[in-house]
Amino acid sequence: MFDEKLATKHLNKLLKTYKIKVCKWSVSDCGRAYISKKEIKIPKPTNVIRFCICMHEIKHIIDGSKGKLYQKEFACEKFAIEQAESLGFDCSIYKEIARRYIILNIAKGFCRGLNLKNIESEIVKFCNIDFLPWESKRIFVTGWGSRNVRGGKPLEINIQ
Repeated sequence: MFDEKLATKHLNKLLKTYKIKVCKWSVSDCGRAYISKKEIKIPKPTNVIRFCICMHEIKHIIDGSKGKLYQKEFACEKFAIEQAESLGFDCSIYKEIARRYIILNIAKGFCRGLNLKNIESEIVKFCNIDFLPWESKRIFVTGWGSRNVRGGKPLEINIQ
């Protein structure tokens, strides 16, 4: 069960610990990290998905801009899930949102020359997908956002 007061207290603790400023409260389920300014745009943590978005953006500030996009996004998603689970929140829906988001970012990387054989085994396991059939193909990913997950829309990967 989600506890908004506990979530807000945890969020404020991390903001203070890492000296991160909330530059704007987002009205939608999205966030943004401004790494050089140590600022984030996040939604109020009124449910587990919004809380995880807050944690995700905090992790971007903590880590900076090291690594490939899919690696950075995976680290942020993993951190968000760990933080939520440490407070006893049910992350099952968010885990699926995160899984789809990582798959999307791997597809973006692949379109820019990412070697699929180099994807870390932990990430492949998290995504629960065999990326090797993508080799020498064009990839289109749809159905990856939180609305799609909550609405029951399946993840679609079109391989051409």
